[in-house]
Amino acid sequence: MKADLLTKLEQHVTDIAALNRQIKSAKQSQIKRPETKTAASTLARRWFDEIVFPLGSTNLDAAVLEGMSRRFGELLRISKRAAAKNTYLHLLAEILVSYKSDVIHGVEIAPEGSSSALSIAPYLNGLTADEGAYLEEAQRCLSVNGIRACIVMGWCATVSRMHEKVAAIGFPSFNKASEDMASKQFGRFKPFNKKFKVESVSELRRTVFDTDLLWILEFMELIDSNQHERLRHCFELRNNSAHPGQAPISGENLYSFYSDITKIVLKNQKFEVIPRPSDS
Repeated sequence: MKADLLTKLEQHVTDIAALNRQIKSAKQSQIKRPETKTAASTLARRWFDEIVFPLGSTNLDAAVLEGMSRRFGELLRISKRAAAKNTYLHLLAEILVSYKSDVIHGVEIAPEGSSSALSIAPYLNGLTADEGAYLEEAQRCLSVNGIRACIVMGWCATVSRMHEKVAAIGFPSFNKASEDMASKQFGRFKPFNKKFKVESVSELRRTVFDTDLLWILEFMELIDSNQHERLRHCFELRNNSAHPGQAPISGENLYSFYSDITKIVLKNQKFEVIPRPSDS
């Protein structure tokens, strides 16, 4: 496993170096060619889609992973517009140096067996202080192979953020959305017939089931139907984790779960919560 990971890392570095040479040879001061921008985007996405999560299962320093993810996030961002050649070169130089000296070297010197542990560390970067601390506790569950507990805690953090967003928008808007949904006589929302009159987060937690909350969030256009279904799957995985059963829950399930809850809710700008003056 370690040899396969190192092969993947070295190939990624080789491709990044090739992009760096391509940009360095460009005569323009700005990088506008679609094929170059696509190559940069592809390399950045490869880090997030194929590499960061296997690395999270090693003993690699979390700060190294966070720093590299930040740089690849920036590479992805500038690949979507016309950016200065020097901006690309400076960023790629940082990536190449850290990749070789910190990432690859860190994996090379790690004990062979250290890659067996699961880690959600790559998903925690960028969360609020409270959520980060809470999910760091979820990470500690994995040190004793507590995948189910880690998933339950992840869902709790997700629902808490959704509750905070409802409070920030205002309970009257939430209540009206439920009433408007219940009045629908046709279409996707016709089966929903519940009307809520909540006035506090505490009441929201006690009286609104998570499944009903997802329906109302879709109606309020905070999530779309696909995101709703993905979150419903996360909720079902949470239920499977909280109750005895024979269905296996693996590392793949864990990573898919955390990918969805972070992208759809915890790191989604639609769910950012800005305190309102009237709430103080």
